[in-house]
Parts: sequence; structure tokens; C-alpha cells
Amino acid sequence: MSALADLKGYSDVSSLKSALHQLCSEFGRITRLDILTAMHEGTRQAICFLRMEHPEQEQQLMKTLGVGRFGGEVVFVLNLNVPEAAHAGPSSEWADSDLYQ
Repeated sequence: MSALADLKGYSDVSSLKSALHQLCSEFGRITRLDILTAMHEGTRQAICFLRMEHPEQEQQLMKTLGVGRFGGEVVFVLNLNVPEAAHAGPSSEWADSDLYQ
């Protein structure tokens, strides 16, 4: 679970997405990775939705990282390392979605 703790140091979605892809690809091929950013109690968060190629890969990832599932997606929330004053945009927004091939 320290792998997820290491991801809390990222301040931008692009870098976080790259690091998530690297971390999660150890469990198999990622078919979808979406990140929704939001402000919650003054903290900018990344809500990560993930799909792997096979359900067994998702089960192993969830067990290893200590994360869960919501609506068929593997999902977990990370606090981003962004000072509150640095965020002047909307309270939530979707990052660009990619399908990994």
C-alpha cells in the first residue's frame, strides 16, 4: 500500500496518470484509466477509475493496493499535492480519457 502513498506527491493529473499507468501495468494490461479531480474540504483530490484486461488482474491489483470497486470499475482516491490557493478552476473536472492498447 506504500505504492499508493507514493502517488500522493503528484500535483498534476498528467504526471499522476503516467505514474498510475506504470504502477498498475505491473498487474497486466490497462484498458481504461480515467481521473476525475475534485476539491474536498480544501484538498484537491484525484478520483481514479481503472479497468484491466482481465478480472483476475483487477482482483490482484485491488488486493495488493488495498483499493475497491465501484460500479464495475476499480476506484481509489488520492490527495494531490496542490496548495489550495494554486487551484482557481472548477471544483471538479474530468481529465482526458485514454484507452490503452
